[in-house]
Amino acid sequence: MEKIGLKYGLLTAAGLIGYFLIMRLLGLVHILEFRFLNSVIMAIGIVLALRAFKRAKHGNIGYLSGLGAAFLTALVGTLIFSVFMLVYIKAFDDALLKVLTSNRMVGEQVANTPGLVIFMVLMMEGVISGAMIGFIAMQFFKREDHTVPNSP
Repeated sequence: MEKIGLKYGLLTAAGLIGYFLIMRLLGLVHILEFRFLNSVIMAIGIVLALRAFKRAKHGNIGYLSGLGAAFLTALVGTLIFSVFMLVYIKAFDDALLKVLTSNRMVGEQVANTPGLVIFMVLMMEGVISGAMIGFIAMQFFKREDHTVPNSP
């Protein structure tokens, strides 16, 4: 599970970083609503990880071990992407920091401690969306004979 989570976490991070760089080249990073597509990239990474995990286990994965693989994929991908964004904003693009400080939800906190807030917001977004995607995806990847204990 760990190797699959790490592998697909790295691939997910590469997808997120690639998407950000494309948005940067197109001059669209100031449109914060495009961050929604990060969840689509995360979903693709998690589904591919669960598919690989199920194949490695010959179709017999437990619900919690599948959730673990999904969560590890989301955690690794989000951690790498958050560190990349922190380094990128600090070293290369102060203008993006100004866009983020103008955001009503996190603008004041970003202005006070920009590095920490950006890192934490990205981590929360990625891990929470990854956990939700993992729960949803496991409904399709769990064993056919999976039952809830003490249920009718």
